[in-house]
Amino acid sequence: MNACSLRVLLLCDFQPRIAATVRDHIEALEGLSRHRWYRLSILGKIPCAVDLDRFDVIVVHYTLTLCSKLHLSDRCRERLAACRALKTVFIQDEYRHVNASIAAMRQIDVGVLFTCVPKKEISKVYSENTLPGVRKVNVLTGYVPQNLLKRTASPPSKRAFLVGYRSRRLPLWMGRLGEEKYNIGIQFLADSVRFPKLSCDISLAEVDRLYGEDWIAFLLRCRAVLGVESGANVFDFTGEVQRKVEREVFRNPDLDPDEIRRKYLDDIDGQVKLNQISPRCYEAVALRTVLVMYPGEYSGRLEAWRHYIPLAKDHSNMEEVVAALADERLIDDIAERAYNEVALSPKNSYAAFVEEVDDQLAEAFKPSMAASGCAYEERDIAWLRWRDFGSHRRRLWRAILVYGHFLVFRGLLGWLKPTVCEKLDRRLRSYIRAVIR
Repeated sequence: MNACSLRVLLLCDFQPRIAATVRDHIEALEGLSRHRWYRLSILGKIPCAVDLDRFDVIVVHYTLTLCSKLHLSDRCRERLAACRALKTVFIQDEYRHVNASIAAMRQIDVGVLFTCVPKKEISKVYSENTLPGVRKVNVLTGYVPQNLLKRTASPPSKRAFLVGYRSRRLPLWMGRLGEEKYNIGIQFLADSVRFPKLSCDISLAEVDRLYGEDWIAFLLRCRAVLGVESGANVFDFTGEVQRKVEREVFRNPDLDPDEIRRKYLDDIDGQVKLNQISPRCYEAVALRTVLVMYPGEYSGRLEAWRHYIPLAKDHSNMEEVVAALADERLIDDIAERAYNEVALSPKNSYAAFVEEVDDQLAEAFKPSMAASGCAYEERDIAWLRWRDFGSHRRRLWRAILVYGHFLVFRGLLGWLKPTVCEKLDRRLRSYIRAVIR
């Protein structure tokens, strides 16, 4: 078998309203690879009619949680373990159920792991003792969407003096890095009242979240958007931290968050650093929208005052930031430099990402893993997807739950304060988990 033309089965959960970053990730693997990829969207089980031995490589995408029986059943993992193909996993949100994910990877005999954990931190999460012989490759959560580079975007100086932001409050157990996503919006909005010429379109309410073309139009309208590093630095290896914090918050919704942090999080927050650049940063620079962000590493892709305007985490330099945003020449220079050096940089492209994936698969592939039998045609995979009635049923049930949640928290309760909605949401999720158990 020629390693340059491997047959790759991509197992994923490809939903109709999937996030643009996820869609770009999957479509880049399919469209830019030198290998032949077959996408099979599943939820829970791999159709029995699919012969896994007719593939050289089987990739489990991060849209499927490897250790979740709702995403991959016990029988599904047994089938993956039994086939001789090279097993590969893309994983994100790696701070959750770490030990369970490692156990699932060992069960199916993963050969290549594409992780978002920075290179210098990988051994803290996936040591050679826990995943012996596994090739561990650092990748980003997303890359520059090529379709945005074709959009016509006016220079920031020609846009209204408007700073935008959309986010939501993340669970307390995710630690301080997760809290920054919420705090930057709240504090910046409070500070903005001191600057009459500065307009803000900042919201952390569920009802105001934007998707698809609405989000792109929002970026093109703003002179600048706020941002922080992505990820979470509380790695919950056993899941016990999440359970304890959620139980505490459920029993005492008005308890001081600082007390919960001191009790459960302070000793472990930052032991593993997952700080990384967010795909939102790439979207902004591709549309020449200025970034105003807390200082950070941003995966080595962004430099303060060169590619973004740094905002101190205590917001003590607010006057300097507002003055910079009012300097039309400065913001145009920053936006143009970020566009040329970041958005157009080959290393930030999906093409470079897929080339790295291709090379890693080719290097890890062994002749003993070669597929047997003739290759599937795309129409065969499409037919198997259509016949997978179990996944269709599970997706329908999930869609009903998601729509119900959407209706309650963006419709009926969307006008409430975010803190009130958050408490109600936590209680609802706790009840649902209790019922599932």
